[in-house]
Amino acid sequence: MTLKRSFTFLLMLMMVSVLTACGNNDASNSNSQKKEVKVALSAEVNPPYLYTNKDNEFVGLDMDYMKLIEKKLPQYDFKYEVGEEESNLVGIGSGKFDMGINWFFKTPEREKQFLYQDVPYSYALPLLVVNKGNNDIHSLQDLPGKKITPMAPSGGLYSILTQFNKDHSPKIDINTIQEPSNGDNLKMVSQGRRDAMFLNWNTYKAIQEQINADVKIGGIVKKEPLHIVYNKKHQKLHDDVDRATQELKDEGKLQSLSKKYFDINVFDDLSEINEQKDKLEVTN
Repeated sequence: MTLKRSFTFLLMLMMVSVLTACGNNDASNSNSQKKEVKVALSAEVNPPYLYTNKDNEFVGLDMDYMKLIEKKLPQYDFKYEVGEEESNLVGIGSGKFDMGINWFFKTPEREKQFLYQDVPYSYALPLLVVNKGNNDIHSLQDLPGKKITPMAPSGGLYSILTQFNKDHSPKIDINTIQEPSNGDNLKMVSQGRRDAMFLNWNTYKAIQEQINADVKIGGIVKKEPLHIVYNKKHQKLHDDVDRATQELKDEGKLQSLSKKYFDINVFDDLSEINEQKDKLEVTN
């Protein structure tokens, strides 16, 4: 090899080394430029939204949704931490967590403290459970004058009933108790000691699979939007996730998740969902 060729070869090797180093630096810089986002998850499992598999890994609709969000927003590095629901909310407010996903309903009190997702990633289905022989109760308008099972004086379900009473007359007689038993309540409806029970579909499914009470779904009352909750300082994160969520909805991917976990599309109109309520029944 001549001196000229040797020099040219060495020059080419140097250029390759420089380009490789630049590429490695770019990859390193790309990783370092990702913004870490601490996401609070609830330790209390809530199928089909959030639960653990045999390897004790969190799975469910919430996690499938977050995986889609991660692909849409590669500029963020989402880190998941587990805690109790109320302590998670405290942590979001204090800045320990940037956001939380845990089947959150929007309440007036919480809206004062947190940013709420504007584009829901899914919906809860609050419904009325009645005795199998009851064909008179399908909606909240059918409840005044009826006996419903006791419920906790807090949370999204209680807010729905109290808001109904503010807007309507006659009113629903709401019987509250600090720690109601869903199993006992379902049995009371089954035995005819109460006319109806107001609860969410996933809770109904979990309890009915255990006790197989003589009950049925009278009607789905509403579609309750589910929201991510953010610390108020994270408006940009909120906006980015909202944009990505809307894109996922436009692409039909959120609807596909719904059919995977519910057998129906919770993004349909409420009337259409009620026409398919038999698909939500528990068969033992």
